[in-house]
Amino acid sequence: MNDYRDFFPIKRLTTLEGIMINETPLRIGVGKEPPLGAPVDVAVYRVGDVPCIPGSSIKGVFRAFVESLATSQGTITHSPWDFTVMDREAKEGKFCIICGIFGSTHIASHVRIYDMLPKDDENRIKAKQTLIKTSVGIDREFRGAKPGALFTEELIVPGIEWNFKMDIINIKTFPQPDDERGKLLRSLFDTLIHFGINIGARRSVGYGLIKLKECKWKNYSLEDGSLNLEEEGVLK
Repeated sequence: MNDYRDFFPIKRLTTLEGIMINETPLRIGVGKEPPLGAPVDVAVYRVGDVPCIPGSSIKGVFRAFVESLATSQGTITHSPWDFTVMDREAKEGKFCIICGIFGSTHIASHVRIYDMLPKDDENRIKAKQTLIKTSVGIDREFRGAKPGALFTEELIVPGIEWNFKMDIINIKTFPQPDDERGKLLRSLFDTLIHFGINIGARRSVGYGLIKLKECKWKNYSLEDGSLNLEEEGVLK
């Protein structure tokens, strides 16, 4: 474990901008209660009248995936809700590598992930044309349909292109990582490009598969109080 409170000074800022595409139906819900007047029991999250994928949802999925990668390599991690461990880490000045990337109650996140909206008018129109699916709850004890548990859910259709934007602070990830945090983030992006990651509801049945269709990165360094572009490239 290391002390990852390395925010000052800002030595490196990496920005990523690209396009995500949901290859399967997607639902990021608004909670247990649908908006007033909604024609469904479970509605998708919107900004105004446009479906949106919150940055917080993306960050949560990214964190869980990177944590699984780190654990598979034998790295000790902990739940983001284990406050006792996080208090101890702060007291000792030694944080797990996941907190060193995504933050905790005692250390700020080294990444910023922005809300994703459809990339243009064509995709906004398509995203608004959601699917309405009738589903039924399952009784796990009897392994069958649960009486009276019929509900309707709203789904975003496959094939929507979303604007993706993310910042990485003081972790070298591109073109080649120089520490374990950068290597984990690079593995995350390789997975997004080649296989995709599921986000939102109904992941166990394949919903919410998002892939990184295209993405450009830029590395900036801080010199004389201003950020200067050092290098840039395209993720493949």
